[in-house]
This record gives sequence, C-alpha cells and structure tokens, in this order.
Amino acid sequence: MTPGDTADELRRVYPSVLGKLLRFTGSLADAEDAVHDAVERALSSWVESGWPDSTEAWLVTVARNAHLDRRRRSRRAERHGDAVASLAQLSPWARVAVAEPAVLRGFKDELLRLLFACCHPALEVGESAALALATVVGLSNDEIARAFLVAPRSMEQRLTRARKRLREKGDVEGTTPERGVERLPAVLRCLHLLFNEGYWSGEDHTPIRADLCRLAIGLARSLAETYPREPEVAGLLSLLLLHDARRDARLDERGRPVPLPEQDRTLWDHDTIAYATAMLDRAVSARAPGPFQTEAAIAAVHCRAPTADATEWLEIASLYALLENFRPMAAVRVNRAFALGKAEGPAAGLELLSRTDISVGDYPYVHLVRGALLADAGDPAAAALALSEAARVARNEHERARIEERIACLGLPDE
Repeated sequence: MTPGDTADELRRVYPSVLGKLLRFTGSLADAEDAVHDAVERALSSWVESGWPDSTEAWLVTVARNAHLDRRRRSRRAERHGDAVASLAQLSPWARVAVAEPAVLRGFKDELLRLLFACCHPALEVGESAALALATVVGLSNDEIARAFLVAPRSMEQRLTRARKRLREKGDVEGTTPERGVERLPAVLRCLHLLFNEGYWSGEDHTPIRADLCRLAIGLARSLAETYPREPEVAGLLSLLLLHDARRDARLDERGRPVPLPEQDRTLWDHDTIAYATAMLDRAVSARAPGPFQTEAAIAAVHCRAPTADATEWLEIASLYALLENFRPMAAVRVNRAFALGKAEGPAAGLELLSRTDISVGDYPYVHLVRGALLADAGDPAAAALALSEAARVARNEHERARIEERIACLGLPDE
C-alpha cells in the first residue's frame, strides 16, 4: 500500500467521517480536531499495516475516541492539523459524482449538513462561504482567493479569523438544513462560488472542472428538495443548470474557451434548458425576487436565443440593472455595460463604464469588456490596449491565448 493510495482513500471518506463526527460532538471545531487526529493515525499506520476492512468505520471509531480523550482532559487543541491541509490539495468529487445514486444521495446529505455547520450566524456570509469551500469542499487557498478576487494571503487570514470565531461561538444548532433557514443565504453563495470555480477554473490544465460543477448541482438539488418553497433556492438551481447545459460547447478541440456568441448551440443540452426554465418560471411566480432568480433569468434569455444575433440584449441590460440593486458590485456593472453596449450601441456601454471606478482587483474582466466595446466602436488601437490588459490578468493560459487571438484580429500593423 503506497502513501499515495492511502491519501486517496482518506480524501474519499473524509467528508462522510467529518459529518458523522459533527453529529457525535455537536461542534464543527471539535469534529475537525478529532478527525484530524484520526487522519494522522491513519497516515502513520495504514501504509505499513494495510487498510482496515472499513476505512470509514476505523476513522470514525478512532476520531470518537480522540474526542472523548480530549473532553476527559478538558482541553481543546488550538491548532488546525497539517494532515488534512495536505489532503485538501486534491478533491475526490470526480469519483463521487459517478457513484451509485443511493451512495451519492447519502454523501450529498452529509455534505449539506457540513455546509450549514460552516454557515454560523457568528460569521459573515463571505467568511462562511470561504470556510465551507476550504473545510468541506477541499478547495485550496489559492482557488478560494481567486473566487473572492482577493490575494491568497488575505484569504488565509480571513479563514484563520473565521475558524477562531467558529471555535469560540460555534455549536450544532442550525446545522441541519431544516433548522438553519437563517443560514440559507450563506449556503447559496457557497454553492454558487463552488460552481463558478468548476465552470471556469484558474487551472491551466483543467479550465472546466466538471466534477465541481456536478457536486454544486447535486447539493443544490438536495437543497431544493429541503426548501421547496424558497424561490431563491430554485433560482440558484435553475442558474447552475442553465450554465451547465452549455458546457459541451464551451471549449474547442484545442481546449480553448469559445465565447458565447460563437458557440455551436446544437451542442447545448436543450432538455436541461427547458427543465431549468420551467423551474425558474415557477420560482418567479412566487413574486419574491432575488439575485439568483435574476441571474437565472439572464442566463435563460441567452439560452432561448436561437442565434447570437437574436439575443435580446435590451432585456438582459434591464435584468442586470435589477441585479445591481441586489448586488451593487463591479462585476454586475461591467456585465450591464456590455449588455447595454450591445443593445444601444458601444458608446452607451463605454459611457456607463466611464462613470464607474473599477480596478482590476475589483473585477479583472473590465479590460475585456472595455476592449470589446472599443472594437465595436471602431477604435482598434484603444481596443488592443484594453485587451492586452485583459490578457495580462487572464484566469488561465487558454483564456489568455483566446484574448491574444482577438487582438490579432483587430488588424493593427506590427510594431
């Protein structure tokens, strides 16, 4: 048995073991401490002695005993073990996503409980989402930092503060979805960020991580079953399904991104689009609008257009204006400017951008949108400058190559 095999097995069973310890201890912090002890024991013993008959049962037993020992000593360790930090570099979601339905459902329910445990009222929504992505889903610090558009060091400090606060105030109340409705906004944001990392990753070799997309959609389905009357839950699930339905058309044969207007729409999953659109219609009929329903409505407008030229850009621009009321963020303003430029001409979009102070730290794709609008306005030189900045801050090498192709298509003379 190699150390790599042992690490793979520990990654596979870790979320389920942590979920069982959460129920046993009543505290996410205590559960993590106990499971960390068990993981360290496994790393030191399994390589030589081989795996037990049931790795999960072994870890649960050892972790429970470790927790009881800690409680008897009336002492809680003030650490976050390096063992699990090293295991979190890779995630087991790809193999989980192809598991038997009954196994997968049980896994998702355990994971959903852990998400609610991370989303404690003592934490801000952003802190809860970051903590869940690190502790439960196993994304690296760099991946989470990209999702929040912050420096990795800043994210590391944010996670440290969140864990400390959760240790001081955390408890098991509200960790079940049925009892944690006040935690729902944080859970929704976490699933949205998880899907976004899968939908367009910062990894050069895997720009689309379908495993993370499937995990986010599976958890969103479980959430929708638990909260069937919450329009925003249905809105999120609809949004994820509408985006995922276009996955097969998003990369060319060389693995480079294909912009939405250039995608082969025959490759879209139109059955999923119809299902998600009907779900969104039912959610909207409740007349309780929210940001995820609005985002899903934008995606639905794109999906119902038979061609790129038939896209109803004015409707999209109006929806982005509504979304900006819910989320007054740079990313929303930039996308609204692009839609407005398509609906009313590039000058309108550029004027909206000019009234907004947006730095690359706020939203790096502002350069890409500005470059596209400048090109449409007939200013290739200015467009090239903006697109060059977009290439500099591109999320991965595939995106950078596609932007450089757009610069070449502007037809500027070589310097």
